[in-house]
Amino acid sequence: MLKRRHSLQMRIIMLSLAFSSMIALGICAVSLVVVYRNYLRANSQSVEYSLQVAANQLRQNVSEIDDFADWCTVNSTIRSYIFGNVQTQQVLTVYDTLLNKYSSQYTARYLDRILITNDQGRILQQGMTTTQSLAITEDGIYQLPGFSEGTENLSWTMLEKDPLIIGNSKTIIPVMRKIASYSSNAQAQVYIAVSSRMITDVLQETNACEDCELFWIMNDQMWRVSGNELVALEPGTEIQSVEEIPDYVSLMNQQTRLIRYNEQLALAYPVGVHDLYIAQLLQQPVIWDQLPSMFPFFVMMLGGLSLLGLLLGLVLRQMIAVTVQALQKQLARISEGDFTPNPDIEWDNEMGDIGRGINGLSRSISTLMEKRLDDERQKKDLEYRMLQNQINPHFIYNTLNSIKWMAAIQHATGIVEMTMALSRLLKSVSKGNERLVTLQEEFALVNDYFTIQHYRYGGTIMLDVSYIEDERLCQNCMIPRFTLQPLVENAIFHGIEPKGCAGNIEIIVTRDPCGDTLIVLKDNGVGMDEEMAAKVLRAPEGEEAEAKYRHVGMWNVHRRLQYSFGEEYGLSISSQPGVGTSVTIRLPPAHNSEEESTD
Repeated sequence: MLKRRHSLQMRIIMLSLAFSSMIALGICAVSLVVVYRNYLRANSQSVEYSLQVAANQLRQNVSEIDDFADWCTVNSTIRSYIFGNVQTQQVLTVYDTLLNKYSSQYTARYLDRILITNDQGRILQQGMTTTQSLAITEDGIYQLPGFSEGTENLSWTMLEKDPLIIGNSKTIIPVMRKIASYSSNAQAQVYIAVSSRMITDVLQETNACEDCELFWIMNDQMWRVSGNELVALEPGTEIQSVEEIPDYVSLMNQQTRLIRYNEQLALAYPVGVHDLYIAQLLQQPVIWDQLPSMFPFFVMMLGGLSLLGLLLGLVLRQMIAVTVQALQKQLARISEGDFTPNPDIEWDNEMGDIGRGINGLSRSISTLMEKRLDDERQKKDLEYRMLQNQINPHFIYNTLNSIKWMAAIQHATGIVEMTMALSRLLKSVSKGNERLVTLQEEFALVNDYFTIQHYRYGGTIMLDVSYIEDERLCQNCMIPRFTLQPLVENAIFHGIEPKGCAGNIEIIVTRDPCGDTLIVLKDNGVGMDEEMAAKVLRAPEGEEAEAKYRHVGMWNVHRRLQYSFGEEYGLSISSQPGVGTSVTIRLPPAHNSEEESTD
């Protein structure tokens, strides 16, 4: 009988071990397959994402260059120069017009040559390499790649060397536009030589893989990115478009093409204009080469862990079953509200440490409950004392009121206004319990504060709410109490007062496209540099905390706004030394009470 029971127990252990091993091996195999396929999909998605980022930047650059070329064809000053009789003194105006437009372009550093010429030989030229170029002549101009008198538009179709550059010739992409006169048959042409660095710079900045090959595809031709150069593929290089996408390649955009280059797969993503593409080779997965060496070790490890887990489970089940049940009973009593400690669960082992922790928790909860009751009693006592001490503020208000009437009798209007403003400020500080107030109430507090400062500085400082986009913002937009007053105070003491002359403070209330409320506070004080503007929004540390000029008020306001509404809200500072400072407060969208009532 005993032998049979022992045999049955061994069978159960062996079956459990075998079942655990089978599950472990199955999980191992499935995990390896899932990891491998996820690696391939993640790799393709990562490549596609980096191509999308690069394509977006290139599309913006190409569109900007196209817009610049179109502008050259319609600008009245340039057309007057090309087709009309421009006086000698007006030529500088034409060059300044082109130079100003050229300098304002983000892609100006990639525009090697801007050339505008007509059929009478009149030439207008600008660009990065004009000083390195041979002189443009009526005959030599046709040496430029793609330049012709025909009607075919070769823009963004070729990549050639500029033969007119002295020294090292540069690779360019020509962009052309035809200009026709409205009053005659005269013709003119706009020619822009775009440096190939516009492509290589963007691809190198957005490429997260240093060893991956990148390509530029234009007019069904393909160039490989090699440093700062675009190198044409060797003749006979076979490039095929893969129509059937493998299931291990996951594409996020239907516009992405899969091509095969030198027996390797590459993703090609459209720039979005002129049938231009950028491509990148997919890395060969290295995990596949490591599978043979990883698989036996992985299986042995999981098998050993499964066996060890089974044995430990059987032993621990016998060792901790009783203690766990006792702990569960004590926790059940605590959940029912009985916090009496139980000494029977404080064994002389690790489980006893848990029992002592539970008893300590029970004692702490009892202590906290008693302290909570004591705090409630003290709170009621403090509230009673606060009611008794309210006579002191009433005495101050009555005194200020008497000063106001005495000043009114003596026709001292300035003292009357300052006294009334101070009285309202004191009432707001002593009786204001709301953490958030409306923008209208905050403006009233700022007005009272500025009234005092206005008389203090003899009227040399002016405060003006110059623009409010929507008056409903004043009633519906909520803001922490005393947010604007520290900013106005900083503008006066650190901006206008060091200037030594009169100053203005301007407040503008608008909405941004996202619906957030923006409050812009500008002053024409001494301003500050970028380093100081960034420092005032950081918490003061070390010696800065003791410095007199530390802008603690602005940092305090910034953190209060973030505590109230979130990290995306707060202050931002824009300042120029000698010009002034602009502080922008970003608040959540105003609460529209009228819409809620309608709903």
